[in-house]
This record gives sequence, structure tokens and C-alpha cells, in this order.
Amino acid sequence: MAKVHPINVRALAEFALQRGDLAMAAAERMNEGSRIHRRLQAALGEGWTSEVFVSRDMPVGEIVLRVQGRADAVRIADGAAEVVEIKSTARDPRRIGPDDQPAHFAQGEIYAYLICLNEDLPGAEVSLWYAGTDGGEVRYRRERTRAQLAETFMRCAVPYAAWAAALDEWRAQSAPTLARMAFPYPHCRAGQREMAAQVFRALHGGGRTLIEAPTGIGKTAAALFGALKALGRGDVTAVFYLTARTTGRRTVEQTLARMRAQGLKLRSVAITAKDKCCPLPRRDCLGCPLAADYYERRRPALREALAIESGTPEVIAALAADFELCPYELSLDMSEQADVIVCDYNYAFDPRVRLRRYFDRKSRTALLVDEAHNLPERAREMFSAELSGEKAAAARRAIGRFEGRDSPAWQALTDLLGALTAPDAEPEASDAPPEAIVRAARLFASRAGQLQSAEPQFHELMLDAMWFARAAERFDPRRNRALILPEGKRIAVRLWCFDPSEHLRRAMDRTGGAALFSATLAPMDHYARLLGLDARDPLLRLASPFPPENQLTVRLPVSVRFADRERTLDAVAAVLHAMATAHAGNYIACFPSFAYLDMAFARYRLRYPGDDAVRQLPRMDEAARAAFIARFRARPARSLLAFTVLGGVFAEGVDLPGDQLSGAAIVTTGVPQIGFERNLLAELFDDGFGAGGDIAYTDPGIRRVLQAAGRVIRTETDRGVVLLLDMRFGDPHIRALLPEHWQLRRARRLADLEALLKDFWTGGGSIEM
Repeated sequence: MAKVHPINVRALAEFALQRGDLAMAAAERMNEGSRIHRRLQAALGEGWTSEVFVSRDMPVGEIVLRVQGRADAVRIADGAAEVVEIKSTARDPRRIGPDDQPAHFAQGEIYAYLICLNEDLPGAEVSLWYAGTDGGEVRYRRERTRAQLAETFMRCAVPYAAWAAALDEWRAQSAPTLARMAFPYPHCRAGQREMAAQVFRALHGGGRTLIEAPTGIGKTAAALFGALKALGRGDVTAVFYLTARTTGRRTVEQTLARMRAQGLKLRSVAITAKDKCCPLPRRDCLGCPLAADYYERRRPALREALAIESGTPEVIAALAADFELCPYELSLDMSEQADVIVCDYNYAFDPRVRLRRYFDRKSRTALLVDEAHNLPERAREMFSAELSGEKAAAARRAIGRFEGRDSPAWQALTDLLGALTAPDAEPEASDAPPEAIVRAARLFASRAGQLQSAEPQFHELMLDAMWFARAAERFDPRRNRALILPEGKRIAVRLWCFDPSEHLRRAMDRTGGAALFSATLAPMDHYARLLGLDARDPLLRLASPFPPENQLTVRLPVSVRFADRERTLDAVAAVLHAMATAHAGNYIACFPSFAYLDMAFARYRLRYPGDDAVRQLPRMDEAARAAFIARFRARPARSLLAFTVLGGVFAEGVDLPGDQLSGAAIVTTGVPQIGFERNLLAELFDDGFGAGGDIAYTDPGIRRVLQAAGRVIRTETDRGVVLLLDMRFGDPHIRALLPEHWQLRRARRLADLEALLKDFWTGGGSIEM
């Protein structure tokens, strides 16, 4: 029996016939919304039906395509069918010809063909309507016989079926290796087997689970093993491993490489952010030679990509260079033929950039969400939208320099700036979007799409305006607030999604299951709600598998509040020196800001010029980060002390097992600075018992502390120290958020700390403080 491949009508048409440049396609995707469709559908008249679901199994060669989708409008009367395909556009629709995008008419014709087959009709009338956001409209109509419709269908279906058959052939080779796959390490750590089983159960049943697993337990291997077992059984069709940082991606790639070395056949693709993988000296997507006519030129590259098993960023960059293609877009396309896709959260959840083939409709894709404690904050950004008066003013200055003040683009920006100018504005929040600014954004997006300015800032602002207008349509006072944020004489208007849980739940409902995990998810019921889980979704909390006596955790009563920092710099430096000199090793000191880090580093170098100390710099690129981590050598002859920022790349996500890291000093509780949005968040989530303050301030800070401390103990044999330098660690509420296995000690004086350190590293008896 031939295998059935589900495929959406739009995806089928675009696979074979999509044309154009990447920048134009991105703008059109951003512009798509339901408002214009609803308006046109409502005006269709008697006999018409909107959003008609159409489906049919179609044999093509050796496989069967289950072609399905929702036609925008259909009317069947007197033995004849009429089908309408509606496309909204930011451009002037009168400038779009009927054959400019063959995939658009093909969509309508494929729907018409399926309807003719299902209803046994001889042919159909197919209409393609382009509707501009400013109300302009153009309509094209074609009469098609069933034979002509069949020709269009086969023109799209044959290349897609060949590609699907190649994927089937690969999966036939991969399936036996998945079935006999063993755990990639000789022994499971305590909790790993339980975690892998929990992930498998969630994906096998199409459900969700939340797992708190201590740092160092081996979450990546456990989660992948459980997910790949579900993939091998056919419970899911692909696995997305979502990370918040590049360091997490590398761990996944290393684990998959280990599995392949044991015989596993698996295709994986890593998607890297556009800014990081662009090979050009200056990223400018408008007029980029790697983006021009991308859709026609990508097909031979994708055929060659079928031979690639490990699609690392380096491999994808080389393939893109061979075919002169954008490496970012090529990685997105290659993801559709991969078994495991490693990428940022955005590609699954952010409606602006998520991979539509997987996440715009129901699929059997699995999600593994690493460091899930980061997702609520990130999701607030994904589902918020902002229009900035300062960005609009900067774009207008650029337009004035390069295109002149007589340019229509300059005038369009001037009109938008009028709505974003308020010299005496104060920060404020409202439970409804400001209609005048929404209208201005919608008008600007419409005009900007027609002007086709070559200035990148103008294009970026157009996308901002499009997203702002869409976010305004979906504004829900139960989850959103409209914020007015002063920017000098200008204002920024932010449609802020303070509670993204419903958006996350809907996104996960469209998948084949999700496992979310992190080392820091306390309180779990609170995180479960923020992440969109419900009472039926199982929660799993795993104990630390490591001997608690292997970590010495000490709190020191040093005031590091902003007003006291200059006064206590010498005390902080003395504590760090004591840690670094008690035992030869590598150490990190984590500070709440670069400003404080620079002060402490300068004082440390002044007091202890013979010590080996380095510091993290702002905006380090990948090469600089790699060089920084390379300083953490195993079995160092003398100590290295690295000054880092809490919550940064070196305090979270890096893996330094064994004696590559012997200790961490955390010079703050990590509580974020007081601000308008955080105060509002505390107010919105307040339950009368301080929960709002914890959500906005305390919990994010302690999460960062726990993540930094979690760098120290990574294996069963690791030993190390964690020093907590902040008076607030003595607060019972703060102490209750710290792990029980830490066995927290207190050192009142520097001599007490030195005695504790000496006793720990020499293996002596305990010292009560």
C-alpha cells in the first residue's frame, strides 16, 4: 500500500512555482491577515461559501498525496464551480500581473481541480483577487476544463512527489537504526532514564510535559533519546530541538554526532540567525544578490542537500556559497527534509518568523524546548509589537539624505511621525490600542509597500508597521496592554503581550507533542501556567544526581546594592582572590551589569596584579566567545578568574565539565532593575500575596543565579565552590528559592571563608559557621 503524504494546497503550489526575491516575499508574508479576506468574503453574495475545506488523496507515481486546504470562496451551481483565491498585498495591486506569481493562480486551480473530482464537474471558473491594504483591488478570471486543471496539478505534484519519494527512501534507511538505537553513553546518570521515558510518553501520546532536571544531569541526551524513539515508532514526523543560545545548539550537535558514530542514520539541520550567518560585509536584504530570484535558484541546491546528514552552519554556508544563495533561507528550506531541526524558539513560536509549513497548521512535529525558563520572557517579545518614533525619525533622515525631501517615502514617514510625536508624554498603559496610531501604521504600511524604497531603514519600519497593525487586530485586554513610552519629543507605542501563555498553548496544540525542560523551574505550577500547560499535563521534578558534599556553597554578608558598590569593591575583590587562590582552577565571577563588572575588574587588577584575570566584553562575536572559553583549560597550573555578566552567554549554557570550572562567585541576587514594564507586570500578576513581585523581579533574578551556579557541577566527579555575595541572600524568602541540596553555609568574615575553602579542597571535616 502506497504511503500517504499530507500536503497543503498552498505549500504544493509554492514548492514548484514560487518566484521572486526574498525581501518581497517576507513583506507579503508579514502583510497577510484575515481582515481583508473577511471583508471580501462577506461581500461575495448569495450562493458563496467561505473557507471551504477541500481534501482528496491523489496517487502520483509511487506515492499518494493527501492534498488539502481551505479555499477562500467557492460557489457550485448548475453543474459548474467557481473558486476564488484572495491575496492581500502591501503593493499597489494594479501593478501585479496575473502571471507574476504562478503559484497564486495555481492554488486556486488546484482547489478547483479537487472540487471537480469530488463533485464530478467538467471544469471551473478560477478567480485570483489581489487586494491592497489601502483598499485597492484587481481581479483576474480564467475558465478551466478539468483537463487543464489536471495539468496544473501535475505540474506542481510531480516535483513534490519526487522529493517526497526521496524522503521516503531516506526514512527507510533511517528507521532500522532508530529502532535499534542505544543510549549514547555507557551509563545513564540518575534521572536520565526517567526523563527520557517522560519525553517519550509525552510525544507518543501527542501530549505535553514539563521537566525540571538539575544542571549536569544530561538533559540533552535524555530528551533526544526519548524523542528519537518516538520518531522511530512513527509517533512524530520530525523533532525540533529549541534552544535560547548557540551553546545549546553545539551540545545537541555533539550528542547527535555521538549517536551517528554508533550507527544512527539521521538528517539534522541547524538554523542560525540571519545576522550571524550572512556572508556579506553588510547585511542588506533589499537588492541582495543572494536573495534575488531565490525561489527559482534554490531547487538544485535542495537536491544536493538530500545527501547531507549533518547540516551544521558550516556545511550549510558552504552549500549556499556553491549555489550563491542566502545561507539563512537555505537552512530554512533544508529543515523540511530533516529529521531533527536545531534552532531558536522563534522558529516554532514567533508568528513573524516561525516555519509555516510546520507551525501554521496541525502537524505531527515534536518540540523539545531546552532552558524553558527563558521562554515566557522571550514569548512576551514575540507576541508584542512596537512602533518607535525615534526609528521613524532616523529612517526619514536617511531618506532625506539619499532620496530627497520630495520623495514620496519622505512624505509617508513625515505623516507617520506626526502620530508618533508627543513632547510631553509620560509612560502610561491602556487596555486598548490607540486607534489613531493604528490607522497611521496601517496607512504607512500600505504606502510603503507601494513605494519600494531601497533604503533598508524604510523597509524595516514598513515591516514594523505591518506587524503593529496585525497585533492591533489581535489585541486582547486579558493578555495585552498598550504602552506609551516617551522617546524625547517622540513616543514609542508598544502593544505588549504580558501573558503569552494562550499563544504558546495554541502553538503547541498544533504539534505532535512537546517536552519542555530546564534546571530552574520553581515553582513548577507557576511555570506550567506561564508556558501554556494545563492541569492534565504531567510535571516531573528530578533530584540532583550528584553528591551534595561535592559542592561548597557559601553566602557572604557583603552589600552589593548600587549605592554601596564603590564602598565594598575591596571586600568583593578580597573574596574573589580568596576563592581563586585556595585551589588552582578556573573560576567565574558574575556581576549584574558591565558597568559593575568593569569597576570590579579594575579594582581586582589593582590589588592583585599577579593574578590571571580576564573579563567578558560587550557584544563579543562567535570567534571572541570561543577564544574566551578556550582559556578554561583542564588541570590548570594556576588559577584563572573570569569576570562575566550574570545572565550572559558565559553564565548560562556553557558546559565546562571536570576541572574546567572549579567555582563561581555570584555578586548579586540577579534581580532586574526596577522599570515601568516590570512594575506593570507585577501589578497585573499580583494575587495579594506578592506573587506579582516574584514574577517580575525575584524569580528572574534567582533563575540567573541558579543557572550560573549550575556551571560548576556537571558530572558525578566534579567538585567546586559557589559563593553568594549579596546581603539579600540572607532573606528567608530568597533562601527558600535555592536548591535544598546546596547545604548553604555562611561566612561572616574573610577568615571564615578561607577556612571553609581550605577544608573543602583538602578534604577535611566540616566547619560550622
